[in-house]
Amino acid sequence: MAKKLDYEYCKAAPMLEWLGNKWTLVVLVKISENGPIRFNELYRNIPSISEKVLAQVLRQLTADGLIRRELFADVPPRTEYSVTDFGRTLLPHVTGLINWGRDNFDTIMSNRQKE
Repeated sequence: MAKKLDYEYCKAAPMLEWLGNKWTLVVLVKISENGPIRFNELYRNIPSISEKVLAQVLRQLTADGLIRRELFADVPPRTEYSVTDFGRTLLPHVTGLINWGRDNFDTIMSNRQKE
């Protein structure tokens, strides 16, 4: 995720960037629901995401400290992703947004039909 907003002007800019990327919160929630998860399993659980976009989102969430990437020296090597303690602090807010969306879905769709 490229820097898009002025971080000096708005300290909430990183969070707004996460909201602005349609996959970031989806990936975070899927990882939190499935516990430690491997790339291919995560990829299979998110319809319509490309491998390239998933890799980019995972890199950004890791860089921002919301998820952890753990490499295991097994043969063959494997990598698992899990939510960090810091990432878990965001999850109740994401859940609130998801619940609001579900509660208001019909109203939103009705309003769109009026356009």
